[in-house]
Amino acid sequence: MKASPRQQQLLLDLQDRDNTIARLRRKRSTLPERAELDGLTGEAEQAKARFMAAQRELDAQNAEIARVEADVQLVSQRRARDEQLIAVSTSSKEAQALQSELDTLARRQSELEDRELEIMEVQERAQAEFSAAQQVLAGVDERRAAIRAKISEAEQRLDRELSSRGEERAGIAAELQRDLLDLYEELRGRIGIGAARLRGGVSEASNMSLTPAELSDIRSAAPDELVFCPGTGAILVRVEGE
Repeated sequence: MKASPRQQQLLLDLQDRDNTIARLRRKRSTLPERAELDGLTGEAEQAKARFMAAQRELDAQNAEIARVEADVQLVSQRRARDEQLIAVSTSSKEAQALQSELDTLARRQSELEDRELEIMEVQERAQAEFSAAQQVLAGVDERRAAIRAKISEAEQRLDRELSSRGEERAGIAAELQRDLLDLYEELRGRIGIGAARLRGGVSEASNMSLTPAELSDIRSAAPDELVFCPGTGAILVRVEGE
């Protein structure tokens, strides 16, 4: 296949854009913030587990206090009723029975109030643990949100650069003859590189020096004749003065 030196130079420009695009894509997929975000996964899971456990404990203590408070209220209402009955009772036997029940209710209320104080102490500790766990989880979430914002910003910046380089590539490709572009794309898809410079007897496709016989064959080829890297098969572009 033949291609003018100008067309061959365009191949190098196209390869340079493709190298830049590949580098930008690698950079986008390997942003250091991604590793930092992944590193927080374990910490976030632990913080969430601690928060959920603290919440369950606090809910249990709140429910227990509510139950005891309801029992205290019932006992208090029963005592008030018995006190009213004993005040109007005309039967000594009934009054004695009511007084006995009042004594039992008083002991029960005292036990419940003591139990309520004990639960309130436990609830206070549970509330403190819940608040601490909530703060830790919020801190982890804030750090993750900040990292995600950095990732988004970096992605947007790289996407703009990729779009710009893509437009440049499209412009260069439009100037290339169809068969030459097709060959370049076929080689790039198969071996990872479509074209490279021949610089000082070294193929930049393989980064190896060519043998004297190989260099002689290349130098004897017409300027518009395509030559290829013996090591990789990529198109070698002879740059004037190199």
